[in-house]
Amino acid sequence: MRSPSRTRLANALTTAERALDRRLGAALLERPGWCLTVVPYVGHGTLSRLHLRARAVARRREAWQHSGPTAVFLTAVGRYLSAEVAGAQLGVEVGGRTQRAVSDDEGYVDVSLEVDLAPGWQPVTFRLDEPGVKDVVGKALVVDPAARLGIVSDIDDTIIHTGLTRLVEAIRTTLFVAEDARVAIPGTAELYAGLVSADGGRAPAFYVSTGAWNLHTLLERFLDRHSFPAGPMLMTDWGPGGEWLFREDSIVFKSRTILARIDEHPQLRWVLFGDSGQHDPEAYAAVARARPDRLHAIYIREVPPLSAGRRQRVREISAELDALGVPLLLTRDSLEAAEHARRLGLLDEAQVARVRLAVGEPA
Repeated sequence: MRSPSRTRLANALTTAERALDRRLGAALLERPGWCLTVVPYVGHGTLSRLHLRARAVARRREAWQHSGPTAVFLTAVGRYLSAEVAGAQLGVEVGGRTQRAVSDDEGYVDVSLEVDLAPGWQPVTFRLDEPGVKDVVGKALVVDPAARLGIVSDIDDTIIHTGLTRLVEAIRTTLFVAEDARVAIPGTAELYAGLVSADGGRAPAFYVSTGAWNLHTLLERFLDRHSFPAGPMLMTDWGPGGEWLFREDSIVFKSRTILARIDEHPQLRWVLFGDSGQHDPEAYAAVARARPDRLHAIYIREVPPLSAGRRQRVREISAELDALGVPLLLTRDSLEAAEHARRLGLLDEAQVARVRLAVGEPA
């Protein structure tokens, strides 16, 4: 239970941050060379309802002219120092239907729209009520009702090397490694692609992370560059939020978000991917306790350094979930997960062979 003093502090910081953001966004829009725009996030939903999200921000009309390490550093810092704009009015259009929206105190636009759409990817247009401002087109995934498998994956240290368990490495990767130099975990793209293919190309992949929404565009390009299945990214807002000082608790956020997707798509059974570095085992265990019959398996990538106490805790969670009929495996690499998924009937041998080749194991 949160202390009253901590709650008061969080509320005070939230109020101060939003007031500062509101003044900063308004001031930048009055300056030459800056304009109002929308950053679209990948939407998702069913044949009859979509969840759409974007953010109204003030942005330079022309990018900074820097190169080399300076450009990498300034670009990285700039992602976190976004100038969001509250109160921006716009229309959100998809499938011939439009809904009006207004950005909130953090610049976010959240729309739940009734639709009548075919399965697959659909374009979403965000049209700001500002003269001379171009429409911005995003996309949304309409999950096929014929799909039978769903994939949920963490991002940091599950599909991309970040080093969150090693502070210095995490800072270096975040601030000083160029976007196109970021490294995927070997075999993960092939594993996820195989699972999607085994479900006739219909299985949706959701990427759930406590990373900031500011990284959405970078990560979307990362998924495309490394041939991961495209999918919605469900992320968090960093900063005080009334009930927290920095961001929502990882276990609460991930379990709540995954359960919402499970309940939204009752025809799917799910495979969850995470890592041992933070709280994925605990978050996924909460999901398994609530919906054990909706999960095929949970795969947790072992991230060094893994202490004896942490390894024991993961083993305890695995034993508890095994009693519920939900296997949780602590894996060294993607091949171990692929071989287990083949035994469950989720992959065939050819798909496992692609993962084996990607991780560098002999055929």
